[in-house]
Amino acid sequence: MPPKHKTVPPKLACRLLLWFLKEELAEEVLGDLEEKFYHTAAQRSVLRAKVNYWYQVFKYLRPFAMKKNRSNSKLFIMVQHNFKLSYRTFIRYKSSFLINLAGLSSGLACTLLIFLWIADELAMDKFHEKDEQLYQVYLNHEENGSVRTAPPTPGILAEALANEVPEVVTAVEDTDMDWFGNNFALSAGKEKIKAKGKFSGKDYLNLFSFKLRSGDPEQVLDDKSSIVMTESLALKLFGSLDVIGKSVDWNLLHFKGQAKVSGILYDLSDNSTDQFDFILPFAIFKDNLDSDGMHWGNFNSYTYAELSKGADVKQLNKKLANFIKQKDEGSNVTAFVTKFSDIYLHGNYQNGVLTGGRITYVTLFSVIGIFILLIACINFMNLTTARASRRLKEIGVKKTLGAKRGGLFSQFMGEAIIMSVTALIIALVLVYMVIPQFNELTGKSISLQLTWKLVGIISGITLITGILAGSYPAIYLSGFRPINILKGKLNASFGEVWIRKGLVVFQFALSIIMIVSVLVVYQQIDFAQTKNLGYDRTNVLKVPIEGKAVENIPVFLNELKQVPGVIEASCTSHSIVSSGSFTTGVSWPGKILIKLSALNRHVCIMGFWRLLASNWPWGGASLIMSIQKNQRSYLMKQP
Repeated sequence: MPPKHKTVPPKLACRLLLWFLKEELAEEVLGDLEEKFYHTAAQRSVLRAKVNYWYQVFKYLRPFAMKKNRSNSKLFIMVQHNFKLSYRTFIRYKSSFLINLAGLSSGLACTLLIFLWIADELAMDKFHEKDEQLYQVYLNHEENGSVRTAPPTPGILAEALANEVPEVVTAVEDTDMDWFGNNFALSAGKEKIKAKGKFSGKDYLNLFSFKLRSGDPEQVLDDKSSIVMTESLALKLFGSLDVIGKSVDWNLLHFKGQAKVSGILYDLSDNSTDQFDFILPFAIFKDNLDSDGMHWGNFNSYTYAELSKGADVKQLNKKLANFIKQKDEGSNVTAFVTKFSDIYLHGNYQNGVLTGGRITYVTLFSVIGIFILLIACINFMNLTTARASRRLKEIGVKKTLGAKRGGLFSQFMGEAIIMSVTALIIALVLVYMVIPQFNELTGKSISLQLTWKLVGIISGITLITGILAGSYPAIYLSGFRPINILKGKLNASFGEVWIRKGLVVFQFALSIIMIVSVLVVYQQIDFAQTKNLGYDRTNVLKVPIEGKAVENIPVFLNELKQVPGVIEASCTSHSIVSSGSFTTGVSWPGKILIKLSALNRHVCIMGFWRLLASNWPWGGASLIMSIQKNQRSYLMKQP
């Protein structure tokens, strides 16, 4: 008997029980559960009674107690029947099955690898929390009737933007790690290592979402004597992550300093184009350049800005067009902002106009992936329709016994989808096996992590592949008339012949296009590797300067020339195949105010051109060295 108070069994549990329980069991089971509920509530507690009630309800989720859904039962029997038929067909025609399986699995494997690469490309720099408001400043340089677009900006631009442009919430200065090469050296106690570092403004970690393990992002770069490093670097230097406040000596060319660790970053994501080991305050870089290097005509830093929500970028760019020209009379540059996360894929400019970038490769490989999958699907179609005569008796008997075309269509589509799923399993194994080599080839760090999103996409690709590959064979095979099958009259119509021949021609055309494309790419790579660059690069080696050699370059070069086999050693201010930093605003007594193109500094010392001369008789094997001090390169050659 229920007690007088209002304690009753959970209504939701009762409804669930009545929904799935057989009608003939419902009254008896509900009575027993209700009696046990009130007994437990009286003897122990109401909460214990409710928990036990739910437990008893779930215990009845068993086949003997559940209602039978006739429609679901028929569907299950039909699916089970189709599985059996597909299995018997695959066993009976092993050769065709294995050929189709190999074609689909290899096509899916290639498509999945391409998809993983594309997904990685599209995800670059998208993880920053302020992605929608994060922009980078670019400059258009008007030079000799054309426009050159580049990201380096004056080091004093960020502060001016933050103070004078209302749409800019925060602006940060930053240096490119490539400017310093591998010349940064860090030491802590006896540990001395090289690392990739840069100089950044104090709000850098507020603007970019590089997570700190230790430290406050708003303060870690405030002090000029601070340094922020990644977990990996901290472990290499100190063997521990508890290093806040510890001292580090840093050395960059002939610049030296000491800093205290103010923050530890989690290791950077592979989806970041900015890969560094540590950050020093931009104030250090600014002090070393002083007023001679920090002016509106020296483009020695990158500038990033957080725009206010709802800011009109087009109007802002109109406002920025003359921003630097107003600061520097006679300047030939026009500033504009572009979304930071778009630069990786859309970063190429021609004459001041955006012309694309790596998005071209993404589009190209997307088309290649579709082509590969199409070839695999067409191969399946052709092989399936080619062996149609083997299954004529099966189709004729089934139709004679009353089978409808829709049922046969479902059977053949089911076979194609089962084949596609089997091919997917093999494709995943292949991808897992080759992904290390694929990463080495592409320079990526892709991993096959089966997230729900990836599982959904892969399942979609597999289903589409099965439907695409099985649609025409299913339509073709289910369309045979039993009377014609029994009479042996199976003359194909003009349309059927045209479709089959068209598929074969299309498949071979795609294959030829891809083979020709591979040959063209090979020839382009060979051309790039063998092209005459205008100097004799044989046996020339370029290496960065290290250690005490920085302190006295001429002495080092003289000592180097004394090494047996060294014929010549020299230096240049930058790499001989690319320009380094550049500047404008050069002044001299009596200078007339005109628009001056950017001046590339390329300083060489005696013997440099003789070292690279194509007619210089080098003799046997040689050695080349490049040593840099203030972006100064030194070369040497030995027989």
